[in-house]
Amino acid sequence: MSSEVETSLAVDSSFFKSGFALSVPLMDTTIYLAYLARRFLKANGEITNGSFEKLEDVPREFDLVINCAGIGARELVQDRDLEPHRGQVAIVPGIENLSYAIVCDDAPLMYAIPRTKDCVFGGTNEISNDLAADPATTSRIVAECSSVLGIEKPRVVAERVGLRPFQRSGVRLERDRLRDGRIVIHNYGHGGAGFTLSWGCARKVLDLATS
Repeated sequence: MSSEVETSLAVDSSFFKSGFALSVPLMDTTIYLAYLARRFLKANGEITNGSFEKLEDVPREFDLVINCAGIGARELVQDRDLEPHRGQVAIVPGIENLSYAIVCDDAPLMYAIPRTKDCVFGGTNEISNDLAADPATTSRIVAECSSVLGIEKPRVVAERVGLRPFQRSGVRLERDRLRDGRIVIHNYGHGGAGFTLSWGCARKVLDLATS
């Protein structure tokens, strides 16, 4: 375990039988997504609002289509192998001396992820389309994370719910053709590992697009 972890907030060890610590890149998504958008726009990309019932509805001026529709691919390409893995989190003020993320995959799923201006407490992972925040679930999440961190329960700044696009057969990353003959590259089904896999998948998409 690194000295940084040892000198930071003490975690209640009674909650865990074993564990490990490692140093990995960790981005603040509230900053990272805006950074990616700026890079895209600087490269002469254009971000527009709209929706398609099928991929062939993409204007014909685009001869290459990258399908990153996430859970929307269930309807867009009629992929019934996709499952909506519902995740609910609580956003709380920054936790003093918490300089690293804590993740426990055993039930109940628990994680605390510090960010620049706040901290994410989680969470849930259930097959559901429900996007409404459940107050009882928020209370459980905050109580569980606070107990593990050995702190008083913080106030909840916000509740967030999202659907992770989980592909039962694994991530779909492949080149295909639309009915009108245009090339499409499917890139979805990453579940809760979208950020983790994003750079590698982007490289693979580029390889498929230029091969």
